[in-house]
Amino acid sequence: MRVFALSDPHLSFGTSGKTMDRFGPQWVDHPTRMAEAWDRLVADDDLVLVPGDISWARTAEQVAPDLAWLADRPGTKLMGKGNHDSWWKKKAKLAPLLPPGVLALDGDVVQVGPLAIAGTRLWDTPEVAYHDHIVWQGEPISAELTADQAAAAEKVFRREMGKLERSLEALPQAAGERLAMVHYPPVSPGLAANEMTALFERARVSHVVFGHLHALDPARADEIGGEARGVTYHCAACDFIDFSPLLICEIES
Repeated sequence: MRVFALSDPHLSFGTSGKTMDRFGPQWVDHPTRMAEAWDRLVADDDLVLVPGDISWARTAEQVAPDLAWLADRPGTKLMGKGNHDSWWKKKAKLAPLLPPGVLALDGDVVQVGPLAIAGTRLWDTPEVAYHDHIVWQGEPISAELTADQAAAAEKVFRREMGKLERSLEALPQAAGERLAMVHYPPVSPGLAANEMTALFERARVSHVVFGHLHALDPARADEIGGEARGVTYHCAACDFIDFSPLLICEIES
């Protein structure tokens, strides 16, 4: 079984006025480009991690065609929640929305064959910054946070850190391979140690997949992700990987 990743597809088949074209020419007709690459590279017995920002939908009805698009792609799909996934519900209410072959991860552990995956959404933290690595061409993005906004963000981050720690602690010791999937980047360029990397190292995960970042400078692509202290970090944001699933590893069945 091969493990691929493709994050932040930002689908909008059921949501009008939400195409990604306004964020730059690289996004024009991006669902078609993703589907063509996915269908060419991924086999039915592979796993594809999709760590968040699945859809612009806000309701179950709006998200249905986007989830159907995922279901139509080869392989088992494991989704995580992103900051734009307003349609996402708690796990028990989410299950009826998921087509066959599409699974969800949200602060728990999902096992696929010999592989166990832990993870949660995470959130922004000043400890992780990519400002110098972004070359934004489209609509302006978030302004600098006020003190109140920063305090609120820290509260969300602490809650997500608790979910991440519990998820990693639940990874079975006997798993053939242990991976983690988060939406927000858990490590800065340079891969300096922080409280998130310490959790991954303690849990003995081999790979961590994340997304969220867009418009990364292609001239500095080799500074994004990499191996540090026994863990390999992969940025799978779709525009960073040319809208083509990124091979993470191969697992012996």
